[in-house]
Order: sequence, then C-alpha cells, then structure tokens
Amino acid sequence: MGVLPDDRTLVDLVRDHVRERPDHPAVVVVPEVGERRTLTYAELDAQAAALAARLAARHETGDRALVLYSATASFVVGLLACFSAGLVPVPSPLPGGQAYQRERVRGMLADCDAAVVLVDPTAAIETTEWAVPLRRADGGPVAVTVVDGATDGPARRDRPGPQDVAFLQYTSGSTSSPKGVVVTHANVLHHHHAFTTTLGLVPDDVFCSWLPGYHDFGLVGMLLVPLGLGATAVVVPSTSFLKRPVRWLSAITETGATVTASPNFGYDQCARRVRDDQLAELDLSRLRWALGGAEPVDPAVLDAFTRRFEPVGFRGSAHGPGFGLAEATLTATYPDRRLPLVVTADETALADGRLVVTEEATYLSALPDAAAVEGPGARLVCCGVPSGVELRVVDGEGATVPDGAVGEVWLRGGSVAAGYWGDAAASATAETFGAVAADGTGPWLRTGDLGALHGGQLVVTGRIKELLIVAGRNLYPYDLERELRRLHPGAEGRPGAVFEADGRPGTLCAVQEFRPTPGARAGGAASAEEELDAVVRQMAAHLATVSGAAVHDVVLVRPGQVPRTTSGKIQRGRARDLHGRGDLAALHSLRAARERAHPELAGTRS
Repeated sequence: MGVLPDDRTLVDLVRDHVRERPDHPAVVVVPEVGERRTLTYAELDAQAAALAARLAARHETGDRALVLYSATASFVVGLLACFSAGLVPVPSPLPGGQAYQRERVRGMLADCDAAVVLVDPTAAIETTEWAVPLRRADGGPVAVTVVDGATDGPARRDRPGPQDVAFLQYTSGSTSSPKGVVVTHANVLHHHHAFTTTLGLVPDDVFCSWLPGYHDFGLVGMLLVPLGLGATAVVVPSTSFLKRPVRWLSAITETGATVTASPNFGYDQCARRVRDDQLAELDLSRLRWALGGAEPVDPAVLDAFTRRFEPVGFRGSAHGPGFGLAEATLTATYPDRRLPLVVTADETALADGRLVVTEEATYLSALPDAAAVEGPGARLVCCGVPSGVELRVVDGEGATVPDGAVGEVWLRGGSVAAGYWGDAAASATAETFGAVAADGTGPWLRTGDLGALHGGQLVVTGRIKELLIVAGRNLYPYDLERELRRLHPGAEGRPGAVFEADGRPGTLCAVQEFRPTPGARAGGAASAEEELDAVVRQMAAHLATVSGAAVHDVVLVRPGQVPRTTSGKIQRGRARDLHGRGDLAALHSLRAARERAHPELAGTRS
C-alpha cells in the first residue's frame, strides 16, 4: 500500500486538487426537481474559506458545530469550513417533523454541547425556530449559521493537525443509544489510503450515492473519499430515492458514475420497483463497484439486482460487499474479486458456532440456484479481506479462534477511532476501544459483531447483543427474519425484527412489515381479519419450527413501521421495547388471532 504520510490530512489533499484541477467537478447535486448543480474544487474552496472566516470570528477553536444534512452542496461546504476554522463538525439529520426525529437531533446536540448549527437556506426558518429554546451546558444560546454560498469578505484556510478531531460521527444506535465516535484527521487519512488503494480508485472515478451525509458510508465513503481523491461526488437526495428508487440509477446513468454504495434494502428496492419502461432508460455499464454493507448482505438480493439490471450493462462482478463500522472510521474489510463472493454453509454447524462451507463461488451465477432463497444450507456473502487494519476473530476470553470458528470480530490500526465523545462515555470507550487479547496485545476495538474467517475472508453472522441462544443453539435474527419474508407475498422484501420476548427467556417475538394482498383470500378465509389470522399463525408456526423455540407473539405492521437506523439496520432492541410497551401500531397480531379463537383470553397476556 505504500508509505502513509504522517503529517498530512484530507484537507491538504483537497487543497492539492484546488491548485491542480480547480475546474474539475467536486460535488454534483441531483435535486428532486430541476437541473443538476455543480461545485468545482475552486468554488468549493472559496465558499468553505469564506464560511470558515465567519465561524472563526464567532466561535472558539474546538467548539462543536452541528452540520445539518440536506442534499445540497452546503453540507460539504460546512464540513470543510469547520476543518479550516478549527471547529469540530457533527454531521446530523435535520430535526424533522416527527417527535422522535427532533429528540434524536436534540440529544446529539446536547451530548456534544454544540455551539452552532449550520444549515442550508432551504431549512433555515424551521431550524432557527427549533434551535431558539436550546441552551448550551453553560446556559448560553445555540447559534444558527446559514450556509449561503457567499464568497465575499475575508477567507480562512487554517490547516488542522493529524491528531486534531476531524468530526464526531454519531453511531446508528442499532443496539444502544447513539454515541459520538471521535474520528481524527489521522484516522480519516489512514482510512482514505486503504480505501482508495485497495479498491483501485482513481481521480477520474465518479461516486454516486443516495446515502445521507450523516451516515458513515454516505459521509466517509461517498463524500470524503472522492474529495480526497480529487474525484466527483454525486449526491442524490435520500427522499428522492425512497419515493422513486430509479432516481438513484438514473443519476448513475446521467453522470457516468463508476462507484456507488448501498445497504441491502437499496439494491432490493431497485430490483423490485424499477419498471420495464424505466429500465430501458438506464445504462449501468460504467459501474466498477457497487459496494455494500451495514448489515449481513443477502445473496438473494445481490442476485436479484444482478439479474434485473444485466440487460442495461450491470456486471455481477461489480458487487463489493465489505465490513465496517463508525468506530473504525468506516471500512475494515474490502472485496477481493479473486476470492469467493458467496458460500453455502452447513446450518447445523453454524448453529453450533462453526462455519462449515459446502459450496463456494466467485460469482453468484456460478453457485447452484444462484443463491436463491430455496435449497439446503445457509448462503452467506463473504465480506472480503482486511486492509489498513489488523483483524482477529476471538472467543469470550479474547483468544484467537481457528478459521471457521464463529467469534467476535476485533480490530486495531490507524483507522480505529480515538473513542467516544465526553466523560459520560469513558466507560464505554474503555470497554469498546480498550480490549486486551489473551496474548497480551492491545488495545483492540471490540466491534460487537460475530463472524468467522474463511480463506482469509470475513463472513459476518450477526451481532453479539442480538444473538439468540435456544437449547444451546445459536440463532441469528437475520436468518429467522429472512424465513418470515418468504411465507407470504405481503411480507416479501419487507423488513422484520425477531427478538427474545421481554421477560420470557428462550421465547421469541416477531414484528413484520406487511401489505395485505388485494383480491382472493388465502386458505378460504371469509374476511380480511381471518386472512390476517391465518398469516400470523402460519408465521408463528414456521418460526417455531425453524428456531425450535416457543413463539410468544407475531405482530404485523404497515410498511415503514419496523424501526431502522439511518443505514437501514434493523433496530431489534427498539422493536422489542416498543412491543413490550404495547406501542406498536399493529395491523394484526398473533395475540389478536388467539383472542378471536378464544374470546375468554381477551384482556389477558398469554
């Protein structure tokens, strides 16, 4: 990988590009409506320098700035301005209209004690109204600064040091409350070097993504990496993608993008919702990498996307699943096209904590049934090999386990962040970032993820905190959720959450998004209610069969109701809490079906 410079930062790389290719597009925004908007490297630098001067005049070095994300160039301008002004940017979603959205942003602001909120003009009024009652720890108000693109007045281009804090990346909170990960400029540059050299990226690459800038892949992989490379970052509003998934692929087509990224559900939405007439307008032939991660990658989704978009030039070899987390800046393992992409593992052995591979293939189409959902064995996607970090798989005592044994994934290296923000998180920092292996080496980052090594590649199997142990068998929620999605067209392709029932060890609950199928009812059901009765009973019976566990409840909810993180990870802990409090907006439930069959149980907890 060459020698990594120890005295430069990403800011230095960007300024190199300002001098060497000032007119090259740095950021291209594809709005919901209207024409694309482009900022060259020279324009980006001028706007960031002017904003940096304003910020430095009003705030102290080290102050935190909440940089609210909107799919505009102002977000990138705000980040770079903070770097030059000596402020610490904190990427954040907009407060939003929902109470839980405002609470999350308010919690981030309070945790980091932000002095200022940076916002695009399009959201300035509502953001100011939201921020007016907010106070800092010293009782002072929180300032609001509008990133208006001005370039007049003084400019400031101070250079941060490698050990200075680059930004705080708040975790997605899939298993706990979000925490601010302290990422230094040295972390960013180390990760940048590994990411670009391992994947063979070049300045002429065009990155295109719908992932928001407050998500670690959207921020680091799809914005900071191309800026450090001197490439072009194409921004597609996530709201636009969610409404019309084809908008992402259209942007790839229009800009000639060569690199993109998404978690499972992004590829799945495209495979399911892009119509034939929309397909005819696409050209994905320039894509060299379609990166993936954020959750265990589903081989059936990769296969469905490949089959759907092969006619418009997409190559299955472009799929690049990896493994990473905010605590490691972003990516820890990278795809290697010389190695198997997908394997079939013995399910019995996997339940016992062993990865026993029975088939493997470099490309999905080479595996029997092309990794389809039917057939024996568990099909798993390989997440590549480590680069820029050292990786171990360890047991509960911190001892390295042999290849094929499932254990916790530990990391160390220059991309591993400095810890969590604030004194309140000191114990979490020590626990997560300060692990010592059985051989005395350390510190190691405990990822909390379970996986095994196969031929040098990492295969991720789940999260420690979400692992279900029933009768001595290891059950992975993701596998059980996939089983439920197969049972009814109304659940196909929709997220669900399986978790241990609150206060009932070894007993499972499931929450599944569901859209009732119009038309004929299954199983001779006389009414819609009877149809839903049959669905939840079928799901409960199947879940009990495949898990060997008792099933306490199955709850059907409307699409969009299963809690997820910003990266698309299922928040199973939150789903469990909502279920325990009775706060799920249930379409139907197993409990309701039981009460229909046995009215005497109404009002009781069975």
